[in-house]
Amino acid sequence: MVLLHRQAPRRMLPPRFIVACLFPTALGLIVGAPRHALRRNTALGAGQPGKRDGRRLQVASNRKARFDYHVVRTMEAGIALTGTEVKSCRNNNVNLRDGFARVEGGSVWLHNVDIAPHATTARYFQHEAKAKRRLLLHKAEIRKLDGELADQGSTLVPLAFYFNDKNLLKVELALCKGKNVRDKRQDIKERDDKRMMQRISKGSY
Repeated sequence: MVLLHRQAPRRMLPPRFIVACLFPTALGLIVGAPRHALRRNTALGAGQPGKRDGRRLQVASNRKARFDYHVVRTMEAGIALTGTEVKSCRNNNVNLRDGFARVEGGSVWLHNVDIAPHATTARYFQHEAKAKRRLLLHKAEIRKLDGELADQGSTLVPLAFYFNDKNLLKVELALCKGKNVRDKRQDIKERDDKRMMQRISKGSY
């Protein structure tokens, strides 16, 4: 009597396992990652992404402010924005050049900062480019700033917009004092001397 052994059928590998082996980076895009996570990651890289400085992704900076003012101290502030304003900030469409802040009615308000309209949003839902925007600070900090701004020549200037490690938009705000013409000339001389030393050290002069 001959016993016939029945061969077990071959098991097919699931499609997800095959994709994971062949395209490990694409697995999350196809079957794994939630949609809200994909939208968040895509938004951070939309347009021309800013430079990440440590734990923050810089959106805009105000280089002119450090030339026109002496920075006394800096602080981090939140900011109240609409949806289209946040989208424009993610695309780096922010100009801080002429911006300043004031204490008004127990709150700090940011003036004259240009956040461009969002490119793909209808005009009805757009924001005003240079609208007055509220900065979010603790009451004790606001009272302290109100007293410091009473000194002649003191002002509040935004130095940078950036997203922190929690993906929240923040403003680097500086308490400044205006420079006179002599100070500005000294800054120009120091900057030129620094550039000259860098050229000499690189042997390109």
